[in-house]
Amino acid sequence: MSRASHAAAFVAGVAIAATVGAVAAPTRPAATRYRTLDTFAQSLSYVSNQFVEPVDEKKLLYAAARGMLTSLDNYSAFFSPTEYRRLREDTEGEFPGVGLVLGPGGDDDAMPDAKEWPIVDEVLTGSPAEKAGIAVDDRLLAIDGAATVGADGVAIKDERYWDGKLRGPSGTRVKVEYLRPGAPARIADLVRAQIKIPSVSYEALSPGIGYLSIRRFQEATAADAAAALTALDKERAARVIIIDLRTDSGGLLDQAIAIADQFLDKGLIVTIRGRTDAVETHTAHGGGLAVSSKVILLVNAETASAAEILAGALQDHKRGTVIGMRTYGKGAIQTYFDLMDGSGLKLTTHRYLTPLGHQVEGRGITPDVEVAEFEAEVVVAGGSPDVGGEVAPAPAGKSGGSHDILAVRLAEDYQLRIAYQTAQRWLGSK
Repeated sequence: MSRASHAAAFVAGVAIAATVGAVAAPTRPAATRYRTLDTFAQSLSYVSNQFVEPVDEKKLLYAAARGMLTSLDNYSAFFSPTEYRRLREDTEGEFPGVGLVLGPGGDDDAMPDAKEWPIVDEVLTGSPAEKAGIAVDDRLLAIDGAATVGADGVAIKDERYWDGKLRGPSGTRVKVEYLRPGAPARIADLVRAQIKIPSVSYEALSPGIGYLSIRRFQEATAADAAAALTALDKERAARVIIIDLRTDSGGLLDQAIAIADQFLDKGLIVTIRGRTDAVETHTAHGGGLAVSSKVILLVNAETASAAEILAGALQDHKRGTVIGMRTYGKGAIQTYFDLMDGSGLKLTTHRYLTPLGHQVEGRGITPDVEVAEFEAEVVVAGGSPDVGGEVAPAPAGKSGGSHDILAVRLAEDYQLRIAYQTAQRWLGSK
């Protein structure tokens, strides 16, 4: 897909513009602007020629651009060509690699003496890494012979650097040395393949109750969500749909709008305001796949931007009950601009409002039912600690199998348990 075809704006990675040259220069007297540029050119010349050691001029210019963007707000940023290419891959949700999601390393209960080796947070289903037997919580000791930590046990680079080393053209090889708690180090010789990171997962929890999880709004998220809603309806699990937006940091705005449209028969979805007086609005078209379903939205403090747009739209229209904790509060929209050398800018260009005109920036979405991440313990005098509330019963049927798995899951996930109990009450279940 060409970059010019990315017409839709997106939040925390919003739109693709062809060139910065398309943006009008600020209306300042030319002489004043050029004097400022002369000052920058002088500074660059002094640093390039007088600094005690030789410096790479491109690095200086990139650093200047990075500083300029980060001085604006918490969201605007400059990306080198490598960083920008990876960002685009993450937004598209598909790239060549081995299928590992890495996190920062360090010791934990499973490996108290671990050095800062990158840890495997996720292994994507069907990926080369999964087929080779690499598992969650394994530690990466080396990639193609390059150690991930120094002799002092401190990480040489962060996990994003090593993630980049795992990516590469499909069909190429990469050798990974990894360590599993309680086992000797192993080596896996992996062949990179085209990896698709799924942004949507779903399942029928019980008759009438479906679960739809959205981890990030990527290019195929709306289509994948529509397919999930269709499948849940066929499984007779769409009377109540629990949409899990916890730890969803956002993504493509048009995808969030398209998903909201599946639940709304009419009305405003979002209002977008920019630097000028122009106002952009998006409204529901009607006839969505889930307009007759009752909806619960699970959110937490890491639910942000596009996920907040979806939650805010359904909440304002009283189409969804929001359960969990107050969301992050990112109501700013960034536009991405391609630069000539392959680098790029992420620049805050708009802010958005929920259908009822609520500002999300810095405020977030307030849940209809506030539920902490973990259930509070209740200490009984003279007895053993207990926890409040009751665990939702597994769906009626034979014991074992998926029913027991659901019971365990609800016991471990307090917020999901409250959502499930709410759905049961709506259906009149006992």
